[in-house]
Amino acid sequence: MVVVVRERPVATRERPVGTREATVVSVRAMVPWDVRLQYRYGFYAVYAVLTVLFVGVLRSIPAGSARDTALQLLVFSDPSFLGFYFVAALVLFEKGQGVVGALVTSPLSTRAYLWSKALSLTLLALVATTVVTALGYGTGVRWVPLLGGVALTSVLFVFVGFVAVARFDSINAYFMTALAYMTVLGAPVLGLLGVVETRLFYLLPAQPSLVLFEAALAPVPAVELSYAVGYLVVAIGVAAVAARRSFERHVVAGLDQSGSDRPPVGSRLGGEYGPVLSLAVADLKNWVRDPLLVYIGLAPVLLGAAGRYIVPYANDALAGRLDLGAYYPEVVAGFALFGPSIIGFAVGFLILEDREQGTFTAVRLTPLTGRGYLAYRLGVTVVVSFVAALVIVPLLGLVTVPLPALVAVSAVAALYGAVTALFLSGLAANTIEGIAVSKFLGFLVMVPVAVIAVVPAPVQHLAGVFPAYWAALGLVTATGQPGSLPVSLAVGVGYQAVVLALLGRRFLARSG
Repeated sequence: MVVVVRERPVATRERPVGTREATVVSVRAMVPWDVRLQYRYGFYAVYAVLTVLFVGVLRSIPAGSARDTALQLLVFSDPSFLGFYFVAALVLFEKGQGVVGALVTSPLSTRAYLWSKALSLTLLALVATTVVTALGYGTGVRWVPLLGGVALTSVLFVFVGFVAVARFDSINAYFMTALAYMTVLGAPVLGLLGVVETRLFYLLPAQPSLVLFEAALAPVPAVELSYAVGYLVVAIGVAAVAARRSFERHVVAGLDQSGSDRPPVGSRLGGEYGPVLSLAVADLKNWVRDPLLVYIGLAPVLLGAAGRYIVPYANDALAGRLDLGAYYPEVVAGFALFGPSIIGFAVGFLILEDREQGTFTAVRLTPLTGRGYLAYRLGVTVVVSFVAALVIVPLLGLVTVPLPALVAVSAVAALYGAVTALFLSGLAANTIEGIAVSKFLGFLVMVPVAVIAVVPAPVQHLAGVFPAYWAALGLVTATGQPGSLPVSLAVGVGYQAVVLALLGRRFLARSG
């Protein structure tokens, strides 16, 4: 009986509205609703800010081949890819809030639901691309291949995002899988940068996208244009079918199941251990038994090990165009801060999920209180982030940092992990907004590191408004560069403590 109840909505939904005309009508009705939803959750506000940043980056690059490459890289890696990330948050949030369950019993088909998400997110990608290109690069582009490439790429990766997220109930688990997808799908970018040249990239769906973006800036043979458009159209068809099957198999068919491996709120807080140890034991069990969470913990180590080989290889590949070796201290600083940033990213979403699932509300009624819960989460974040920053630098092996200085810098960098966690959970009301806010995390590390690399002191200290700046400056100084290490680290500790206090107060106020 249970099986019949679960399967009936899918069957009855597909038969009466399975025609192409009915799907088109449903999509037309759904797209405006999805656009309003995305606007309400801050997607458009976030991209308004990101657009300003992207325009500034492009305009700071001299006109020529470097700006051409930067535009192609930027358009591919962000607007074209945005749906891949945002669709995961939308699906998981709507599934948790019962929206998907309501849609199952409505006349809306799965196909219409998927296409509505794909087209509404693609609209945002097109708007962002148009503004960034017109203001940051100029109007001297061929708009048809540029916007056509963005549209086809965005739709494709939204469907791929559906396939990737369908089997998960946790945004953290999804992102670890998304990293694998991104690594494979985005490999042709190495060819764009001149790091790796191989015809095998033409087998991956990112290559036709890059061909269309190149055609927006320079003439491309008709054969390559035909390959690019044909490949993407066929890939979209295959991905759409795979997305529908994955969605019905893992999301629709599992609506009557909890789908979560996390223990219930009561079991996490009660028992003989007390609230603090109960949370710690539950967290430890989750991290040990979930391979994806184990991967999150190992990500900084893997990052450092990969950088040990990738950075020198990139330096050799860029010889004659850029002496990357001259910027090794800044490169290492970026890696060292990305480690805590990854940990803070994971903990930030864990906090958001605890708030959505009611765990935080239950905690506030225990002797631990909301402040105690936050102190516990941030304390764990700082400890793990400290280890991450400490091991990344020697793993990279690119610069020499005395051990006392490395320990001190790692301690300051560890605070940045806590800042990242509160930045996400304090500014976002839910996981959807968390995805939007997380778009800024890369800038929060890369901008201060870039400023240290190219802007002389004392003007570069203006970048001190970014919390990551002080730990990055401390590490660069520890490699023998001019500067006062004690001052940088002391300011970093004090400033980040103030930021943590402000973000923590905001989180508790929004969660009250």
